[in-house]
Amino acid sequence: MSYGENPLSPEPEIPAPVSEERAAEFAGPVIQAGENPEWGIWEVVRIAVVAMIAIGLLSTVALGLALRFAGAARPLPADLARNARVVVPAQFAAYLVVIAYMVWLLRSRGRPFWAAIRWKWPQATWFGWMALGVALALLVQSASALLPIPKSLPIDRYFRDMLGAYMMAAFGLSFAPLVEELFFRGFLYPAVARRWGLAAGVVATSALFALIHASQLAHAWAPLLLLFFVGVVLTLVRARTHSVATTFLIHVGYNGTLFGMLYMASDHFRHFERLS
Repeated sequence: MSYGENPLSPEPEIPAPVSEERAAEFAGPVIQAGENPEWGIWEVVRIAVVAMIAIGLLSTVALGLALRFAGAARPLPADLARNARVVVPAQFAAYLVVIAYMVWLLRSRGRPFWAAIRWKWPQATWFGWMALGVALALLVQSASALLPIPKSLPIDRYFRDMLGAYMMAAFGLSFAPLVEELFFRGFLYPAVARRWGLAAGVVATSALFALIHASQLAHAWAPLLLLFFVGVVLTLVRARTHSVATTFLIHVGYNGTLFGMLYMASDHFRHFERLS
């Protein structure tokens, strides 16, 4: 006890250590040491290569099976390649391969998959994040009225009948946003941001996110610009919350709103001719 210290005064309180998750809430969109991934750009490239091979191979198999069992109708291969009944199962199987490779990549390094990619489920605000996705979809739809969006896009060809539309909606509300968020916000963003910084991570992730949908959008600049904006919002949320599960919820809310609007405009997926 030092001279002049009151022996009856209470011991000074020592602040409790702040957990990494709690610190991230106040950190803002910055790259912290704990955020740095244990993989680099080349691992992300390998995931992309696996995805392209899986999608190409399984799409070819699905197309061959569809032609084999088409019967006397014998539709053109180009028509089947744009049929949701052929495309969705092939895409689903390919995404299973991609997830399996992602899991193997991290477990081969002795890392648990979900923790390594920052899949932190928001406890009390999950509905609010989905509502953000709804608001984002409404904003994009409003902005599209001011831009030269082509009246017909290649993605419209997947919505030709009720079954195909339901298959696209089910896939677009579950597996598609899951795998896209795992790849772009789980693997790609932290790898780019660690090497070149936050701004480069956001721009590169958002640009590639838009470009993978380019063929579905006829490579038109207006819808791609809007999708780039969606990617920026998702990636900034990932940087702020350090949570891929959060961006998944926003993505589901966004896709769900678009499918819901299409559902109502087509009279419950029964009359797509009204949209032409």
